[in-house]
Amino acid sequence: MTLLVFSLVLITAVFHAAWNFAAKRAAGNFYAVYIGLAAVSVVFSPILLVLSPTELFRIKAVPYIIASGVIHAIYFSLLGKAYKHGDISTSYPIARGSGVAETALTAFFVLQEKISVTGAAGILAISTGTILTGLCQPVHPKRMKGLVYALLTGVSIMGYSIVDKLGVGTISPVAYIYELYFVAALCLTPIALFNKTNRGELVDAWKNYRNHGFIIGIGSLLTYLIILFVFRLAPVSYVVALRELAVAVGAIFGIKFLGEKCPPLKIAGIVLIVAGIIVIKLA
Repeated sequence: MTLLVFSLVLITAVFHAAWNFAAKRAAGNFYAVYIGLAAVSVVFSPILLVLSPTELFRIKAVPYIIASGVIHAIYFSLLGKAYKHGDISTSYPIARGSGVAETALTAFFVLQEKISVTGAAGILAISTGTILTGLCQPVHPKRMKGLVYALLTGVSIMGYSIVDKLGVGTISPVAYIYELYFVAALCLTPIALFNKTNRGELVDAWKNYRNHGFIIGIGSLLTYLIILFVFRLAPVSYVVALRELAVAVGAIFGIKFLGEKCPPLKIAGIVLIVAGIIVIKLA
């Protein structure tokens, strides 16, 4: 992995942690996320005027864009449920950590990606460290449902990562990400708008969390756009693993700004993530 690719992934991980910090401040509100997705569909719509028709639409890219948009909608929905039924500081790391391991295995068997022994050790260290940061406090039996949703979220992370690795090679990453976000927002619209109860929650989210939603939507789009470019240059297994620096940075943000505790298990998790990143760079 070149220094440029390595640096880009680590930079996006920091920004990823920043917009997830906004999600934490919004208490993981699903409707704040929906507001963000809808916002980027509007804010970045001028892209339709900048790119040529051939850059915007390619038949080969359509199946990947639709699949990724649907999986991203499922991802945001599952993550919202994980936050609703569990603790954010537990659900998010477990979702990301399980997603790393599942992506590496799927990429090895499906994409035939070659991973060195050293690289595999780095991925394992990052995955383990990420999960440890989420398990630093006992999971209350009433919160087990949140844990299940977190693990399912990990499956969706694997799904869209593999699809996007394949799809971004068929069309401009700029067009690809705009269109997949549009599809994701479209899929979530019936949930957000066509139920009276949900509409009330959407109104509340607009009043209380719209700024957080804008940060989540725009921040996630811009950071993932860079990742799509990187997918063209490096194995998806390594890229997805390196992105989990965001979990370590997020844990530090939580300790410093949200007053979260810093038990030994969380420290061990952060150390493992950083060690895994160094090992992957040396692979």
